[in-house]
Amino acid sequence: MLKAESRAFIAAREPLRFEALLGQSEKLTVIGSGNGEAVRDQILRLTPDFLLLDGVLTGLDSLNLLCQLSAEMPAPPRVLYLGQEKKWLELALQKGADAAALWNSQENALLQAAEETALTALPKLAEPWQPERGRIAEKYTELLGIPDALKGKDYICLALSMLVCAPQVGASYTGRLYPLIASMCRTSPRAVERAIRTAVESTWLSGNLSAIQSLFGYAVDAERGKPTNAEFLSMLTGYARRELADLMAERTLKKQENG
Repeated sequence: MLKAESRAFIAAREPLRFEALLGQSEKLTVIGSGNGEAVRDQILRLTPDFLLLDGVLTGLDSLNLLCQLSAEMPAPPRVLYLGQEKKWLELALQKGADAAALWNSQENALLQAAEETALTALPKLAEPWQPERGRIAEKYTELLGIPDALKGKDYICLALSMLVCAPQVGASYTGRLYPLIASMCRTSPRAVERAIRTAVESTWLSGNLSAIQSLFGYAVDAERGKPTNAEFLSMLTGYARRELADLMAERTLKKQENG
């Protein structure tokens, strides 16, 4: 059996029906479900990778929920929206859903749509924060002293920008992360991996030592050597995610104070 890749939450008028449906998948693990006003708080608390969102919920506007998740979550879920009419599906896609399907679609089609949506590289709800993610990623590469001339620096920035809001992409660097970056930069996954490795090696040899010690701590060890690409990106992603979360919290607070 394949290892489940995505943690799923179900917000639907018939949650048990969809729990049974998603329970058939080897790519999804249901971590919660509900119908009503409490759904928003559950999603914010559980931070699922994938959200199956019914267009009709008790006491809650599904389309407005999409906007709230985009504004409040550093790593929003990928969303499959279920509606009863095509016009609502189109509106949901405009509001940030990654995919949409008719509520009464065949179950095998819904399951396939859920799995495909869950594996989307970057959720649409993360798009409004792309500039901030890019600036944070660039900040860390500059701080570490990664040479501008190295292609690996650009690839590291792209990787951080993705991993901050799509941690599941990091579940397989060779299978998902490197191919994604390669497709964006018109190169090969092997070239991406090699360029990042070169950038990490260069940073360990001639980068900002104080920043390396501050950010990586135990990894600065002559016997142990430099970290692997995965270790390097994983640690930087942790810092970047916390910084983005703090930024979002600060903006939300200011909005409330001015509201």
